[in-house]
Amino acid sequence: MKEDLYDQIILTLLQSELTYAIGLMRELGRKGQLEGDSNTAALKLPINAAEFKRIINANPKLASVFDGHNEDAALQFSAVDMLKEKRSLHDAKSIAILKEDMGECISILNAGTTEEKLGEETETANDPRKALGRVGSVAMQGSELVFFSDQADKGYREQTEMVYGIGVDKIERRVMVIFRGSRTPADWAANKDFHGISRPNPVKGLAEFANESSLPNEVYIHKGFDEYLHRADGTDEGIFEILMPILQKHNGYSLWVSGHSLGGGLASLFAVSAACRDDIPKPVNCITHAQPLVGDVRLFQSVRKLEESKHLLLLRTRNCEDGVPAVPAFSAKPSFTYTHIGMELKMYDDDRSKNIKLSKSEKKAKNFFLNFKAMMILFIIKAGKDRQKRAHSLREHLRRLELYEEKVRTLGSNLEDVCSNSSTMKM
Repeated sequence: MKEDLYDQIILTLLQSELTYAIGLMRELGRKGQLEGDSNTAALKLPINAAEFKRIINANPKLASVFDGHNEDAALQFSAVDMLKEKRSLHDAKSIAILKEDMGECISILNAGTTEEKLGEETETANDPRKALGRVGSVAMQGSELVFFSDQADKGYREQTEMVYGIGVDKIERRVMVIFRGSRTPADWAANKDFHGISRPNPVKGLAEFANESSLPNEVYIHKGFDEYLHRADGTDEGIFEILMPILQKHNGYSLWVSGHSLGGGLASLFAVSAACRDDIPKPVNCITHAQPLVGDVRLFQSVRKLEESKHLLLLRTRNCEDGVPAVPAFSAKPSFTYTHIGMELKMYDDDRSKNIKLSKSEKKAKNFFLNFKAMMILFIIKAGKDRQKRAHSLREHLRRLELYEEKVRTLGSNLEDVCSNSSTMKM
């Protein structure tokens, strides 16, 4: 049974959370501060979720180190177990399909362990109850991180470039690019440089839209994000040089992009770039969490073409009280107002009469005023700091998603289904 929308959102959220933990774990490994063989294991790629979990179990003091770096440390560690649990529950929905897929799952397990014998594997595949008990382990072996972009000569807080990882999911047959959110001074510098920068419209680089008169020749993008994501010459070949061989090796796999906060902004811009390439499988799937705005109305109009043509499927999740998805409201030089792209799933606190709202991004005057108000509250007045911090966290996103699980599942069967829906849904 294929993942539904809720499964897809949860998995991208947990993967986004893990980028924080993996970055710090790798630094501790470089410094030789982990136990036993964990220092070497933490730096070895590819690394699957089962190995990451083994390193965590071998280093019981690791959580206290993480607590000093960010408030979601506990969730970052539990994310591995939650990924296993979600996969187990997901695959347990259909024993027939599980048995059909066990052949591939067993081959994945064989690649990671030599403990099972062929006879035992056959017995397990023919026994649904035993098979279901191993699904989580299969998922742990079948998903692996194959690239991580942290700088070996820089500490966790001293990284001067964006941090992202590339993973391969052999169960769902997808390649994933996950961008980390803000942790370093360089990250915050990228956030704060919200003046716009003009770039050639990437959508017009596609043959089918090259002569589209309704599309602008240029779009304005958040300068800090653009320069963080791209090389100084304005290209993003740096990421694609890593990504393309991985996609070519895994022919037929789909591309998924995600991230939290700053990572969500970078993810959405990267997904647009990927959707405008002829050598990337379509659609490009992107789910972000608590992301800020990234471009102007010209980018909004151009991305709408990508969505209509199914080149790009983009969904943003946000909590109602979080001010980050409402900033920046405008750019002073050059002068323009920011406009969100993609679909939006807004989740309200549980004391509200409505719980969730799914809507397509629109260019409305009232959106600017709401964004400007949120910008003033967030950066100038700094009101409700604790409430804002909680609403922005992935922990609170996860809590609300689980609280409203039944309603989220009714929005659509999957990301493509939801992105094809132009109507606003409130529940």
